[in-house]
Amino acid sequence: MLIDYHVHTSLCKHADGTPEEYVEMAIRNGISEIGFSDHCPWPVGFDSKYRMSAGQFPIYRKTVSDLKKKFHAIKILYGLEVDWVSGRMEEVWRNLENEKFDYLIGSVHYTDDFPFDNPEYADKWNEKDFIEKVWMRYFELLLEMVDSGKFDIIGHFDLPKKFGYYPKSMDAISKIVQQVFKAAAKNRMAVEINTAGLRKPVKELYPSLEILKMAEKAGVMLALGSDSHTPAEIAANFAEAVKHAKSAGYSKVCSFDQRRPTLLPLG
Repeated sequence: MLIDYHVHTSLCKHADGTPEEYVEMAIRNGISEIGFSDHCPWPVGFDSKYRMSAGQFPIYRKTVSDLKKKFHAIKILYGLEVDWVSGRMEEVWRNLENEKFDYLIGSVHYTDDFPFDNPEYADKWNEKDFIEKVWMRYFELLLEMVDSGKFDIIGHFDLPKKFGYYPKSMDAISKIVQQVFKAAAKNRMAVEINTAGLRKPVKELYPSLEILKMAEKAGVMLALGSDSHTPAEIAANFAEAVKHAKSAGYSKVCSFDQRRPTLLPLG
């Protein structure tokens, strides 16, 4: 079973193609389920250059609803990628409380005020001790996010490696990763294998095999996502993702319906 749950739309201002083209590509690629998970517009003003506005959100909702009615050869799900913005999440939940999502992806793209995965700010990675600070703060925020119990999938787990910068030692990181996975297993969350890393400077899947093995050992479920921003990226490198998953000990993948996970055979 191949399922792509990390798919964007042009509403995010940095994706191309029509939603219909994404679905048609998924059907051609033999994907069983496609989930749209564009960037949440709340909190208002947060990273507004790279996401829909609050006023556009009804368009997004209707777009996915219309796709479900139009296409019957594939299961289409209504999701959202929600950034963990520490101290401002009440605004997010207040605006989402009446939405009938199939799943929510929780992601961290900022360590406080630093957009660490944005290439426009990549030079900051060369500052003294910056790598260690960003990696540790990222996982502190990720732990907050997972502990909240508000999400279904952890998006692109080790995203700080995007430009190929790693801490000198992963010992402290590994300890907090174990805490994250303990909380994720308790809250019935899945960790995503995100293939976009293969299209970035690091040229690696998110997360690394070592981290994915830790997730499997902790009893964390698995999800798949291409992080598509063009129709051509739907299910990109899923063969590698399946091999990655099986190398870590996974044999099943999550399918969601109204926030309820079901485990299906992988591949």
